[in-house]
Amino acid sequence: MMQTVKRNNKGFTLTEVLVAITILTIGMLGALEGLLLYTQYNLNNLCRDESIKIAEQKMNELRNISYTSLTSGSATVTRKIKNFERTFNVEWSVAAMSGNSSSVEVSVSWKITNKVWNHSVRSIINRG
Repeated sequence: MMQTVKRNNKGFTLTEVLVAITILTIGMLGALEGLLLYTQYNLNNLCRDESIKIAEQKMNELRNISYTSLTSGSATVTRKIKNFERTFNVEWSVAAMSGNSSSVEVSVSWKITNKVWNHSVRSIINRG
């Protein structure tokens, strides 16, 4: 008597597995690109928030010194953002508008992925 062998055809073929892996790989690469963009935008927003704090701090310093001591200048500030050291370049310029008031501009710049970003604050400071 001849025995019949039953074949179990309930599995996946090698071709189906390779196609599924290819589709999953493409999807994961897309998700990774999205994650990288999110991280870059998040870091840039954190740096912009920090630059606003630095500019406001410098502007308050300039407001609190005597009017005759107002001079232009620059400085470098390093802050830790998400466990990374970030360097911010701070420049301030003072321009006399009249005998009793001066225009003050504080500009903070930083660099992320070879692109320079900038935030500026302007104010008028009056004598006495």
